[in-house]
Amino acid sequence: MPPALRDRIRLGHRVVVPLGRRRLLGYVVRLGAGSAHADLREVEALYDEEPLLPDHLVACAPAIAWACASPLREVVRAMLPPALRRVRPIRRVAPRGPGRATLGTPGAGGDGTAAPALEPAQAAAVAAVVAALDQGRAHDFLLHGVTGSGKTEVYLAVIAAALERGREAVVLVPEISLTPQTVRRFDGRFPGRVAILHSALTDAERAAQWRRIRAGRAPVVVGSRSAIFAPLTRLGVVVVDEEDSSAYRQDRVPRYHAVDVARRIGRHLGIPIVLGSATPRIETHHQAEVGGLTRLRLTERIAGRPLPAIEVVDLRGELAQGRRSPFSPPLARALDEALARGGQAILFLNRRGTATVVLCRGCGLPLQCPHCSVALVHHADRAGCVCHYCGHHTPVPSRCPGCGSAAIKALGMGTQRLEAEVGHRWPAARLLRMDRDTVAHRDDHARLYEAFRSRQADLMIGTQMVAKGWDLPGVQVVGIVNADTQLHLPDFRASATTFALLTQVAGRAGRGDEPARVILQTYSPDHPAVRHAVAHDYWGFARDELGVRRALGFPPFSRLGVVTCSDPDDARAQGQAAALADRLRGAEAAGVEVLGPSPAFIHRLRGRFRWQVTLRGPDLGPVRDGLPAGPGWSIELDPEL
Repeated sequence: MPPALRDRIRLGHRVVVPLGRRRLLGYVVRLGAGSAHADLREVEALYDEEPLLPDHLVACAPAIAWACASPLREVVRAMLPPALRRVRPIRRVAPRGPGRATLGTPGAGGDGTAAPALEPAQAAAVAAVVAALDQGRAHDFLLHGVTGSGKTEVYLAVIAAALERGREAVVLVPEISLTPQTVRRFDGRFPGRVAILHSALTDAERAAQWRRIRAGRAPVVVGSRSAIFAPLTRLGVVVVDEEDSSAYRQDRVPRYHAVDVARRIGRHLGIPIVLGSATPRIETHHQAEVGGLTRLRLTERIAGRPLPAIEVVDLRGELAQGRRSPFSPPLARALDEALARGGQAILFLNRRGTATVVLCRGCGLPLQCPHCSVALVHHADRAGCVCHYCGHHTPVPSRCPGCGSAAIKALGMGTQRLEAEVGHRWPAARLLRMDRDTVAHRDDHARLYEAFRSRQADLMIGTQMVAKGWDLPGVQVVGIVNADTQLHLPDFRASATTFALLTQVAGRAGRGDEPARVILQTYSPDHPAVRHAVAHDYWGFARDELGVRRALGFPPFSRLGVVTCSDPDDARAQGQAAALADRLRGAEAAGVEVLGPSPAFIHRLRGRFRWQVTLRGPDLGPVRDGLPAGPGWSIELDPEL
């Protein structure tokens, strides 16, 4: 390497490296005086004039790669927007500058919307976080506040304090549907200084926002999971809103968890991390109990508004009386009254489509996807059945493909059918529906939210997209059409997920001055997740759930890992998974239990059969080096909280 180049090269630079007759792009992740590796190539040139990645991201990349058992190169690539990962074939290299932004307007340093006076609990939470910021020490906080308690105002006040000190901030939200509302509030408080990063942006827009952040013109970054990798150089605080959301886990390589990454960055930089939720993950709650992070509590809603009363309707009784309508008498009356008063209502059903299964009543088998081990879902607007995993589409057959019977019937209910039922029952009501079928375009989230917020619709029907974060004072009724959709899945977190969803969707009611009601319909009224959600009793639920997990050896009392082998041939996938399990069993002496192999919950997915090996123990380190890599293998490890 030429001495002049050695003097210029820094961490985070993209560099050109010769390999045979080709020129490849690499990333500088470590600087040193040399190496004993004979197969290393000399750096030929810098691809960019300035490093793309800030020092703290480069420094944390190896630890992130280790934590999620992913190649370092994939972690570094995940830190860049897609447009900057792709390069044209490298011939003659001309250094590039940092580029110019095309989105957003740099701010002048002045605040916009005036901050309201904080209530005592909010002010105490802000003071604790700002003290950690001023002391320059890493500190993880859990802002545990009931729905409607003003957590966002705490975030805004903390960020304002960071900006006053010349620092920057990242705010993570779990769902793109929350981004328009969040951006509106943050941009109103910090006009011109907010950048957004999420997957609904085009590649060019994401790159432009990224370059604007890198140039120091947007000190507040709001976005979904990948925004944790925003290239800020003076980061002072990270906020993770709704920290319990599963959306913070990346479902492809590198399989990182954004909360885990945020806490690693906080430890490296010596800055506070704020995790906010009304229903924290059981693992996070346990850490707060044992002192792994500091809990800041907001126990009451703003202005003393009460939490809404939740009325339970036992669907078993409805069925016994011959009532099969999705609207039990209490729910129908509540909707009648709210609509008559000019109020708004939300109906929550965490299933989309018209019918959840198309069943042959001759042989009893559902219409299955030919590529996945799942039943197809009927969608009336697509005139057929769709697989929600691979996208396979087929018309509803006139006869059963298996037995030839013509007795085929669509059963169950999704949001699309619910919308039709509402339209028939309340023809004058103005309806909106929010699910993955109605938000195909990147602006659909904002359009639907704004239409409902501005009272252009009376009733919103939706999946979990409507469960969190929305602050809509006009909502007087929330109807949970079926609380059990996820309750009995073969997942040890199903109970906690259900409790969180029910609590959060109920929290959309009662945020205005009018009285509000929540009607919860369930076949399992005595289940702990339902019972505690009805009582708004997080602490009771957490106590019961921790007892179950302690008895069964589940997190937070152990760490879990799942290694999945997929192959077009079922026997080959099973054999490879069995061979891996045999290799790893020697680690059981080190405290790691090896379970399986067993078929995955969805055994066949997109034409590939899947077999899993499950790892459980206090520390998965003893088996880390023995985990496979390459095509056909995927590894998912619990976050190292």
